[in-house]
Amino acid sequence: MKSYSQSIIIVSAGIMQIPAIQTAKSLGLHVIATDKNPDAAGFAFCDEPVLIDSKDVEGHIRYVREAKTRFNIVGAFAGSDIAVTVAAIANEMGLPGVPNDVALRSHNKSLMKKRWIEDGIPTPFGEEITDPSQARALVERIGLPVIVKPVDNAASRGSMKVEHLEALDEAVQKAFAVSRSRTVIIEQYVVGYEQSVETIIFEGVHHHVGMADREFGFHPYHIETAHVDPSILSPSQQEQIYAVVDAAARSLGITFGPAKADMIWTDQGPMILEMTGRLSGGFHSQYTTPLSTGQDPIRAVIEMSVGRGFNPEHIKPKSHMTALCSGIFPEPGRIVAIEGLEEAQALPGVKKIIINRQLGDILGDYIDNGERCCWVITAGPDLDAARKAFDQARSLLKIVTEPVSQTAKTGLSQ
Repeated sequence: MKSYSQSIIIVSAGIMQIPAIQTAKSLGLHVIATDKNPDAAGFAFCDEPVLIDSKDVEGHIRYVREAKTRFNIVGAFAGSDIAVTVAAIANEMGLPGVPNDVALRSHNKSLMKKRWIEDGIPTPFGEEITDPSQARALVERIGLPVIVKPVDNAASRGSMKVEHLEALDEAVQKAFAVSRSRTVIIEQYVVGYEQSVETIIFEGVHHHVGMADREFGFHPYHIETAHVDPSILSPSQQEQIYAVVDAAARSLGITFGPAKADMIWTDQGPMILEMTGRLSGGFHSQYTTPLSTGQDPIRAVIEMSVGRGFNPEHIKPKSHMTALCSGIFPEPGRIVAIEGLEEAQALPGVKKIIINRQLGDILGDYIDNGERCCWVITAGPDLDAARKAFDQARSLLKIVTEPVSQTAKTGLSQ
């Protein structure tokens, strides 16, 4: 039987996890990647593809019990919004990680909201409901507008802004439909500029990695259309944001590893919307941070996850560029052509173009971030240069669609 020096299990093997898989392999680790999709993009880069749903905690526990000795698994890494699964693996095997209850609080929007309100952390007020019939009374107490979202999902699935009571029932039903726990949170909708904030915690020290400004569209849905890395906020504003992020992490009990926050700068100062015990998605930690600053938070966290400690050099800024990750949003329908891809990729300043659909696939309406299909990542000496490169790429790259019936669209997008 072949022996392995050290292996890491990376939970989820989607396209966004490819940089983590590649980083782990560059560190000499044997990479086991799990995903329920047999065609997951990351499987082509890992050593050991394993078909398990990333949210199947018990399935992962069964697997690592059997595979721990055979593969010498020394760490687990959260490749997407599945910190609960990674924490369960780490606790089962005695590996570096956070306690299960802490991971749950960083995943369950209601538990984190309750803790922050109790501890006086600046956050929009919100409460959980367990039945749609409770929604109207809660909204009448909170006041409009509100945002309705499932307690335990990600990528804005089931999230919807409600400005009028007439839209409340639809929003609540959509949120309940994608909630695994069949619970929904309704919270005050606050206006401001949003940021994705990356921190790493090691031996009680909160290391501030970076901050990106987020842009949204397709309201009343909350679709991220772009992010700019690093943030253009002033040093004073960023210090205030980091102070809230650090306090929010301490409130949840996160004392090890990444603590990624969704923040908003309002007229009253910074408020925290959500926090999870993993690195950022959306190609932020994966591409725009390395492009803009030369930092490598993925390497830092993987080394921590396998017990190699924390190396601050990995998050030390080494360059001062601006990176932009911006989406292209074709008309919903069946993809019949993808034109200009090679020409767009060859443009100066265009660093990567990611398309996660192919000819014949059907694009649904843009009601959550999971429906996005194309990202263009650019970089330049300033934001104007990065945006110019994106605009040039967008003028060349065309994802052509044709209309389909609502029945076909629904049937193929599930």
